[in-house]
Amino acid sequence: MVFCQCAHHYKITYNIPDNYPEAKRDELMATLEKGKILFKTNCSECHGIFTKGKADVTNFTNAQLDNYNSRFLRRDPKNHGVINKMSQEQMNEVLLFLKFKKPRNPDSVKVMPRKRF
Repeated sequence: MVFCQCAHHYKITYNIPDNYPEAKRDELMATLEKGKILFKTNCSECHGIFTKGKADVTNFTNAQLDNYNSRFLRRDPKNHGVINKMSQEQMNEVLLFLKFKKPRNPDSVKVMPRKRF
């Protein structure tokens, strides 16, 4: 007997501008897929699908993503422990993934409350 824990999965799609050069799209898609895997490995426990049966990846504002990157660059220990796990290139891939992914529900983009440490 096989047991399967099923969550509502959906295909992640991306907002790639129409004027993005066709020759660079495959490279961008490869980077976005790397970012998705890194997000799953390092971030999703708190921020999204892949765990706890959540059906969506958290929608971040550009300001929130900039804040995460700034904290990463400063090696701020409040950056959820990822500062010692990822390189700057990997962090950039995660941020690109989050910037380009289409929200499942565009109206759901909202500012998340800041956690106090």
